[in-house]
Amino acid sequence: MAEPIVELRNVNIYQSGNLILENVNIVVNKSEFVYLVGKTGTGKSSLLKTMYGDLTLTEGEGTVAGFNLRDMNWKKVPYLRRNLGVVFQDFQLLTDRNVNDNLRFVLKASCNAGYALHAFLES
Repeated sequence: MAEPIVELRNVNIYQSGNLILENVNIVVNKSEFVYLVGKTGTGKSSLLKTMYGDLTLTEGEGTVAGFNLRDMNWKKVPYLRRNLGVVFQDFQLLTDRNVNDNLRFVLKASCNAGYALHAFLES
């Protein structure tokens, strides 16, 4: 049986009091690789911000990596984000480092130096 890592049910997403997305329903199972594409202004960023705890979920039900999005607060957000892998279109790389050193920095800062990725960086 598939194990959901993201599950949103009947979710309405707001930004600054404005309804951005209405009645969102999505399930992403463990080991699935998902792309989110669409035109400018269609709510892609708002959906992602809700999933990684940058926007508060106030309507509907949502869980991401075992975290209930309705129960999120600023103290829980870092723990949620340690379980996610999000690649942003602007990357936010440190300009004084190459890609390898950027990855090393993130691994060291997050204390999440997984063996496989660490081995990859060493090769």
